[in-house]
Amino acid sequence: MYTRLVLPPPPELIQNNRPVFGTFAGAPVSMDIRGVHMPFGVVPLPTFITNFRIKSRLSFSFSLGNYIGLVEFYDAKLFGFNEIVFWDISTGKRYAYRHLMGPSRRLIPHELRATVCASRYKKRYIRVSWDRDKNRISLLFNVAGDSARPYANGAFISHFSEEGIGDATFVTPLPTMRRCAASYYMTFPLHGALSITPLDESTKVMDDMDGLGFIDMSRSYLLFRSRSEYVTGMGIIKGKKVVFRIQTTSLDAVDTEKYNANALFVDGEMTPLPPVRITHSRGLKGRWNIQDTESMVDLVFTPVSDLARTVSVLVLRTRYHIIYGTFEGALLTKEGEKISIKSMSGIAKHNLLRL
Repeated sequence: MYTRLVLPPPPELIQNNRPVFGTFAGAPVSMDIRGVHMPFGVVPLPTFITNFRIKSRLSFSFSLGNYIGLVEFYDAKLFGFNEIVFWDISTGKRYAYRHLMGPSRRLIPHELRATVCASRYKKRYIRVSWDRDKNRISLLFNVAGDSARPYANGAFISHFSEEGIGDATFVTPLPTMRRCAASYYMTFPLHGALSITPLDESTKVMDDMDGLGFIDMSRSYLLFRSRSEYVTGMGIIKGKKVVFRIQTTSLDAVDTEKYNANALFVDGEMTPLPPVRITHSRGLKGRWNIQDTESMVDLVFTPVSDLARTVSVLVLRTRYHIIYGTFEGALLTKEGEKISIKSMSGIAKHNLLRL
């Protein structure tokens, strides 16, 4: 059965101007990957130029009660944007809010012990934060509606002292050893409430509910063109909290057996997953097949609702799809336990990026 070496996190992800590649249990002090020596070739460019090519993303996925969704921040240096999208599982109705932001010195922080990522505007407030010393993880948002969308307020919280917390860090070549991508995953039990207020109706409030949350923070030395797909599943199976993230990109490491960021969390315990192949022969709205060659991953993702977006600002253009759907199939843990999955809610994303 597939296995991958899991080490304690290094004090720094970049040492002597070289990335420290590997899969690490827990969180390093910082997600800083600046200062890599000549990441884009043999021509020695100034560090401030190569650092400018680092793009950052922070997403907070949640599944509580009848709702599943995510809040995402993207930092492209010259500009950034945030997005909130969630679905009412019982009706399939989608709610989506996006906001472009101007230049920011650092929208997404480096620190992992205590982090705040926030967007504060007159009609939209979003804040993702965690603090290990204060034993707190939280997501707050308050977004104004319009003629097509309702007002929405969400308040979700978790604690590092709760059972089922799990985290891991992945530093992978992109695709050569000269460049790197770093990803930090954290999964946790989640508690919270969501209220929706259409302009012509009374407020619909979701009572405080228990569910699951998943945070993904990533930084990458991106090339001019890239393609990526990932799927995230969250659910309770036979009393166990199950969360998985599986992805594939056009910049995957040459040795994906050794270096990838696929992982399964069961009650916070992380199992490294092998590289996979994601196919959807009938298009993004058709069935997705997600399989490996080690018999650890055998999943089918059936899309329910697709949100398609295009962002074109200055030299950056990206077109992406955020898709809510359901999973069927099975995963194996590192102990060989089979996790049978049936009608588990999840989110997929397909992204095309041109810098």
